[in-house]
Amino acid sequence: MLEHLRPQYAKAFRCLAARCEDNCCRSWEIPVDRDTYLRYQRNPALQPHLAQYFTLITEGACERRHALIQFTSSSTCPFLATERLCSLQQQYGADYLPETCVCYPRNPHRIDGLLEQPLSLSCIEAARLVLLNPQLMPRTEAGPAVYARFRALAEEPVAADSRQFRYFWDVREFCLLLVQDRSYPLWQRLFILGMFCRRLGEIVGTLQFQFVPKLLHDYAEMVCAADLRPVMDGIPIRATAQVKMVVEVAFGYLRQHKPELCRIHECLQDFLQGVGYRPDAGLESCTDHYINAFTNYYQPFMERHPYLLENYLINHIFRVVFPFGQVPGKVFEPPQREFLLMCVEFAVLKGLLIGMAGHYRDEFCVDHVVKLAQCLAKTWEHDATIGGALNWQGLSDSNCVAALLKN
Repeated sequence: MLEHLRPQYAKAFRCLAARCEDNCCRSWEIPVDRDTYLRYQRNPALQPHLAQYFTLITEGACERRHALIQFTSSSTCPFLATERLCSLQQQYGADYLPETCVCYPRNPHRIDGLLEQPLSLSCIEAARLVLLNPQLMPRTEAGPAVYARFRALAEEPVAADSRQFRYFWDVREFCLLLVQDRSYPLWQRLFILGMFCRRLGEIVGTLQFQFVPKLLHDYAEMVCAADLRPVMDGIPIRATAQVKMVVEVAFGYLRQHKPELCRIHECLQDFLQGVGYRPDAGLESCTDHYINAFTNYYQPFMERHPYLLENYLINHIFRVVFPFGQVPGKVFEPPQREFLLMCVEFAVLKGLLIGMAGHYRDEFCVDHVVKLAQCLAKTWEHDATIGGALNWQGLSDSNCVAALLKN
């Protein structure tokens, strides 16, 4: 019954192992679960390596995060063999792999007892599988008909109900439908989604879950009636602000937190060249180049491949259990915050792609999109500090969000 609302495409993932052009055994933190660590302790051949290669977690330790593997000076796992395979698995079998290594690039979690394993795009093969599929989430209906179920919901609130997950699947379905609704430009879909999340956050914050059906009804009607189009059409395009945001957030954050990821530096340099950046000139000098790159190269390319960024958002919805936060627990994450995190990631991705399109011009292709999406995912899917970007110049304001998304 719920299969169409779950990441079924993830079942098709197959690791390329030594054939992969990238390597996931480097550059980021690898936690070791308690059972695996104890297995190492019981193995006489591995006991000498415990003090050399492992650090016990003292604060915030749990069953899944008992220790950390200490990387070598070249930022690689000490158990990485010369043929780019895991020596632990080669010598002792898959049971000796930490839980993190077994699961990656899957992000397993359970919702209503159902196991989901959306993919992390920090794996290049997972990024290709997700982004390049024109039918990632097949639909049989189109147009206003897709919202029919929500428009039929009662306008009056249902009886009070404190069960937080009662309407989880309804909210997820609406979010998935909205990000795929090509009757609106993608930035407008995100603008509407942000408004929806803000109102949902108010409902969740006051534990008045009985109002969720009416919220879904109202927004389904609003989308079908196109009530917000005049408002959104009147929002000014702020190209200079977009360039400024990309430079300050992407360059400042990525270079500060992940300097060893050289492939992201390649993408950043492509962006700078595409927008004609010069250290001796202000960011305003890049605006004309940025607009030209969007108009002549990025937009025509995306019109030919509209599924690319839609798929990115779909996988994000599954991966972080949007809009309630990673693996819903007893208390939901504020939906507005989850939307803003999505917005920051998407705005940086799109802004960098525009500059890259300006650099490569007619040679700009899907491989560039996959490369950038993977490079960015390697940073913020494995680093909680991206939340600091939410402080960027009043990003919580919906008009500011729209200005950053609209081209």
